[in-house]
Amino acid sequence: MNPVTITEYPDDSREAIRVIAEHNTPGDTAAFGLESADPLVQDQNNLLVTAEECLEAVRVVNEEGGWRPGDDPAGEPGAVAGPNDDLRYGPSTGPDAAPRLPKLLPGINLVHGLKGERPETYEHNKRFLQRVYDEGLMLRRINIRQVMAFAGTEMAETGADIAQDHKDQFQAYKREVRETVDNPMLDRVVPPGTVLPDVHLEYHQDGKTFGRQLGTYALLVAVPGERELGTAIDVAITDHGYRSVTGVPYPLDVNAASMDELTAIPGINRGTAGDIVVGRPYGAVSEVDTGVADLSRFAVAGDTGVPIPGRERPGSGPGPDARSPLGRGD
Repeated sequence: MNPVTITEYPDDSREAIRVIAEHNTPGDTAAFGLESADPLVQDQNNLLVTAEECLEAVRVVNEEGGWRPGDDPAGEPGAVAGPNDDLRYGPSTGPDAAPRLPKLLPGINLVHGLKGERPETYEHNKRFLQRVYDEGLMLRRINIRQVMAFAGTEMAETGADIAQDHKDQFQAYKREVRETVDNPMLDRVVPPGTVLPDVHLEYHQDGKTFGRQLGTYALLVAVPGERELGTAIDVAITDHGYRSVTGVPYPLDVNAASMDELTAIPGINRGTAGDIVVGRPYGAVSEVDTGVADLSRFAVAGDTGVPIPGRERPGSGPGPDARSPLGRGD
């Protein structure tokens, strides 16, 4: 998606984004090729979008696409209240947001090693990303790359040298962005308790099963235990890293959950998990004494047939049981 198009044609762009967000899959990403927030780099490389234009485009996509399925309606199609009650408005964040991924969020692509790059370039980029975060906006992903310099191109003479000269600064900057922006941003986009329907299980590693939803730049999700590959389960997110998330099958049956599944829930250590196992069976999740942990966002007692808020395809059915993507009728 071109951020300049959004700023030059704001009304038409809002309408187009609104339509996309009504019909796409939650977690969709509109990648913005900002490449650099440094005006000098923009000028020397004929980059067409400024940092201010890109920031305004980020705001627009957040407002029109940053709502979550299941958000309280402000009218039809309904969600976070805005200046027009007939429309949905985002960004949908905080404790009142529905426990689903936002429908459509921007992503930011940054490239390093371009002509004109200087130590100040890294500060420009960090300030831009921090402004996005400080405004309460959401980014689905931040992609930081180094330029590839091909023989016979203008960059072949400068790109590799610039990348080498700034190697140490680039690595430190990338770590800082991951820690100060990526990590808290992912927590804003996918807080604990967020439900990801239909996570397709792909591979096993270190006693966990990893999978993704179908979609653009889908999040990598890890769940405890080795589950059948090639199937799909619903997952409630329990924690996150810089670019991936962990979770448990949703809803988790507290009467059947493993120790690893219980300890994945925020606030439950192995001692508490052991007490939960010893105290089985439970008639309701409210009977479980966890101290301060809130099990209700992740678990039930026995009945796993609970609905997922805002689920687009009610025929797919909720629950932790693995489903073959080839054997479903939705």
